[in-house]
Amino acid sequence: MFLGALVIGLRQTVCAIASVLIAVVSPAQASGNNSNSLPETAAFILAPAGIAAIVAAQRRRRRLAGVKRGVGRAYFAIKRFVDLLLSIVALLVFSPLFALIALAIRLDSPGCIIYKRRVVGMDGKEFDMYKFRSMVENAEQLLQQDEELRRQYYVNCKLDQDPRVTRVGKFLRVTSLDELPQLINVFLGHMTFVGPRPIAPDEIEKYGPSFERFKTVKPGITGLWQICGRSDLSYDKRVEMDMMYIDQRSVLLDLWIILSTVPAVLLKRGAR
Repeated sequence: MFLGALVIGLRQTVCAIASVLIAVVSPAQASGNNSNSLPETAAFILAPAGIAAIVAAQRRRRRLAGVKRGVGRAYFAIKRFVDLLLSIVALLVFSPLFALIALAIRLDSPGCIIYKRRVVGMDGKEFDMYKFRSMVENAEQLLQQDEELRRQYYVNCKLDQDPRVTRVGKFLRVTSLDELPQLINVFLGHMTFVGPRPIAPDEIEKYGPSFERFKTVKPGITGLWQICGRSDLSYDKRVEMDMMYIDQRSVLLDLWIILSTVPAVLLKRGAR
């Protein structure tokens, strides 16, 4: 309300000054000497002042709106600091587990240990998201060869019973251990600990207009979708939760999600 009144007041002040200038030069207008040049000059001088005031007020309004939602420079600085600190500590602590999982994958089936999935990040930029490989080496070819599997995957971007998952891969998925390499993405700044669910480029159309909001933040290792059902949720519900997080995000909400992720993983909610 105050900002709106300020903008209106500035606009009225500019108009009043312009009126005074026009009145002052009215004798010149009556004599017919260059009747339009002075009013136009006054408007040319004063218009930028009014525009600048409006722009400044709009910027201030956006900053206040950001602070009201709990999002500001402090939020992003704290979030990045926490991401760096936790990712470094976690990578050091879990390094022996990384080695054991890598050995199990190698002994279980041929193929790479780390799987790179191309996903969309902040500002719509694509990057490779790292995961422990949980499928057979030619998983993509098998999907393209099976029409029914391809149809199911197109609807929900997942398969309830995926025949391509290996024995070790099934265990990794149920325990969410396949996502541990995403700590590297967090350290590199591609991802964050808490954020929307990462999506592949071919999922963008499913987000529709919501994608413009999606690409304003980094995707996260965990989020509302992670603690509220994961694979048990419909795709539309996952999109809805992503948008809810983006609108309501704050340091306290991030902390609550991180703490809630622990029991969700241990209880294997929606994991498959």
